[in-house]
Amino acid sequence: MKSPLAALVIASANITDSLAGEPGWVEDSHTDEYRAYTQEAQNGDIRKILLIGSLAARPEDCFSIITDYERFPDFMPFVQYTKLLDSKKVDEKRTMSHVFFFLNPPMIANRYYTIALTDEKDPDGISGAFRSKWTLEKGPFRKTPDDPQIKGHVKWGFKTPIEAIYNDGYWLFEPLEDGGKTKVSYSVWTNPGGLIPATIADKANAIALPKIWAAFKNRLAEKKFLKL
Repeated sequence: MKSPLAALVIASANITDSLAGEPGWVEDSHTDEYRAYTQEAQNGDIRKILLIGSLAARPEDCFSIITDYERFPDFMPFVQYTKLLDSKKVDEKRTMSHVFFFLNPPMIANRYYTIALTDEKDPDGISGAFRSKWTLEKGPFRKTPDDPQIKGHVKWGFKTPIEAIYNDGYWLFEPLEDGGKTKVSYSVWTNPGGLIPATIADKANAIALPKIWAAFKNRLAEKKFLKL
């Protein structure tokens, strides 16, 4: 029987190929379940983060948890409130949605943003895989805490909430061992806005990453929340 670390090595074996054409990635940390990489920033920007890991769960179950946006405040770290603004099924494999997020991070003012998501099965022709991919929404679906749909549902202290400058990323779940296990890839590139130095934001991301992984894994273990 393969050890968890051996399984992780197999799951991450194609890291060089998958990041080809994107120089600057370096391993930042690792556990028995995942490895975390960062892409060196340029011009004082915040670094991109990539996590690659392995879990004993089906890809569709992982996807079910991570697309349950309205329940994110119940289990995701620092998420105080979310609102699913719209959801449209494009075809049998793709759904496009817009979701407002209000965060309560430690030591700094609250953050908020609206993201446009594409959730799909078999992304890029990867059979049996599922992906949730997002980018910051700057168009008509963009909301603020003062919006009538949002106001009254969020709370903050004396500091005015700040809108994130950008937020792009994805969760990708690929089948391992005939679908009984899953290779998990999580990528995010975000700038929280405000007068926060990139070095501090990088440190905050590094602290948040294991919390996000643990929250996701624990939620996955609660079978009652699986939708598929």
